[in-house]
Amino acid sequence: MATQRPPEPPTPPPGQGEGPSGEQLSEAAVIAMHSDPRFLALKKSLFRFIVPMSLAFMAWYLLYVLMSAFGRDIMGTVLFGSVNVALVFGILQFVSTFGIAILYTSYARRKLDAPAIELRDELQNSTAGKEDGR
Repeated sequence: MATQRPPEPPTPPPGQGEGPSGEQLSEAAVIAMHSDPRFLALKKSLFRFIVPMSLAFMAWYLLYVLMSAFGRDIMGTVLFGSVNVALVFGILQFVSTFGIAILYTSYARRKLDAPAIELRDELQNSTAGKEDGR
C-alpha cells in the first residue's frame, strides 16, 4: 500500500498574481483595486451581459426539458423524414450555446478587454513602482 503524501498547495500558472518582472502583487494593491470605480464598472459591464444571457439560456433549456417531459405530442411531431420537433430543439440547444459563446467573445472584445488590460497594467506597474522605491 502506497503512503499518502500531504497535498502540496497549488502553484499558479506562470504570470498569474505576478507583476511585470515576476514579483508577487501585494495583497493591499489587489484589495485596493477591488474598490476602484473602474474595476466596479468593469464588473457591472460583465454582469450586464452574463446575467440576462444566463437567464435566457436557462429558460430556453427549461422549455426544452419541460416540453420533452410534458409536451410529448408536440415534440414527437414529424417535420420531415425522421426529423421531429424534439430533434430540432436538441440541435438548437447546441446552436444557441455556440451563439452565446460568439456573442460573449464579441462583447468582451468591445467592452471588457481594453479596460481590463488597462487595470491589470496599472496594478502590475503600481506594484513594481513601490518595490523600486517610488
